[in-house]
Amino acid sequence: MSEDSNRNSGFNAAANNHVRHVTLEDIAQFTPEKVNHIYRGGIRQGASRTDTHSQQMVDKIPASQRSGVDGQSAAARTKEYLSNKDASHVNPHSKGGSAHPDNMKWENRSTNRARSDKPMTPKEQRTIDAKANLDNLSGAVQRGMEAGLKGAVIGAVTALPFSFLRNALRVSRGEMTSQEAAMETGKETLMGGAVGGVTAFTVTAVASAFPPIAIALTAVSPALLVAGGAGMVYEFFKILEDHKLQVRDCYNSLTEKQLSYLQQVEDEMIYEHKKNLRFLDEQKVVSEEIINYPQGNGIQGALDRLQHAMMNAQRVGLSLSDSKLLSSFD
Repeated sequence: MSEDSNRNSGFNAAANNHVRHVTLEDIAQFTPEKVNHIYRGGIRQGASRTDTHSQQMVDKIPASQRSGVDGQSAAARTKEYLSNKDASHVNPHSKGGSAHPDNMKWENRSTNRARSDKPMTPKEQRTIDAKANLDNLSGAVQRGMEAGLKGAVIGAVTALPFSFLRNALRVSRGEMTSQEAAMETGKETLMGGAVGGVTAFTVTAVASAFPPIAIALTAVSPALLVAGGAGMVYEFFKILEDHKLQVRDCYNSLTEKQLSYLQQVEDEMIYEHKKNLRFLDEQKVVSEEIINYPQGNGIQGALDRLQHAMMNAQRVGLSLSDSKLLSSFD
């Protein structure tokens, strides 16, 4: 899998994962039954908290436990987290402690009510804070796992068409078989899914646990989406350009091989032609000698001509056995 595909899968997976932390407006709209829990939790009498103080109470909930992909899911998770929680006083109301957010912590209902009107000890405060940090971490992992599946699908869908195109062109160039291309495409698609899944998990988990990062992610998501789209366009044309260069190099290589082969054929034909010319020259000489050989009289003349003919036959590679008439003289 190319670096371009990895980057595009990561960009698209990150751009398509959204993290929103609940607001008072979300709670009022989607879980209105929890409004009093925020505005009046821990207040024994008198008016409810202001919107500012109520938002501070919301912010005391572990960030990942009040996050979602939109306001509705964020409000639903906030309601679930607060279902067994009380707004507990660090300094009890009976001893002059106020209901200001600085004096409040979200605590399990049973623990808070068992303490009654006693002040919260430093150890108990550290325990609550540690539990809140643990809840934030576990919630972040859960949000990341939920986003990871979607990111894996986005990453795979991003990688598949480009992997298919790249490997199909490799098949057309003769670099691999169709079966090898299918296996390579499957492997690269899975890799794209893995990149997308890991990216979505990491980005979502971190953004869920740290609201400022979620705000930054929301701000840069359009840029990431544009970068992913532009990267896909770039990768498409890069694959085609690489294919063009590969084909040109392959053509040049084949042309050089063909020229070399043709040169060898031509050299061999020239050699055979020269060889045939030498043979014809020798045949011409022999023929002239036979024609111009003196014609002697009588038996002696005939024998001389026979002997001369046999010598010329041997010069051109013949023997007496090649002639039915002369074979008896062997």
